[in-house]
Amino acid sequence: MNLTHEYMHHRTGYKLGAGCCWIRIYKGADRDAPVVVCEELPRVGGVATEEVSGYLAAEVVREHFSGGLPDLPRPLLWIEHRPARRRGPGKYFLHTFPSYRPRTVGAGFVRRVTLGTSHRETLDPAEVAILIREV
Repeated sequence: MNLTHEYMHHRTGYKLGAGCCWIRIYKGADRDAPVVVCEELPRVGGVATEEVSGYLAAEVVREHFSGGLPDLPRPLLWIEHRPARRRGPGKYFLHTFPSYRPRTVGAGFVRRVTLGTSHRETLDPAEVAILIREV
């Protein structure tokens, strides 16, 4: 996997997801699903990534994968990282979405894109290292 993007993603909004998070995007071979690691940044007004993962993922997909995602059962591996408050690697979660095509939701002038509500699975830091090939 190659790290292709690393940046602070800023969200705007009222109550849901105002703040920012750190995004790292890894791309591999043509038939590999890209891996996105979204890290919560609590000291700079970070978003609660668990609650807004569908919105964040849709924004990242729309911005970086406009040509489409690979035709795979899980075309994107979205990993949430919650850093440890004191020491250690923190916690990692793999999110699975009902759809990987961004859709617009909301009424009035507050319309957002989303992939839907995700299902979360805990990941071990060693599993994350294998996924992004840092071993």
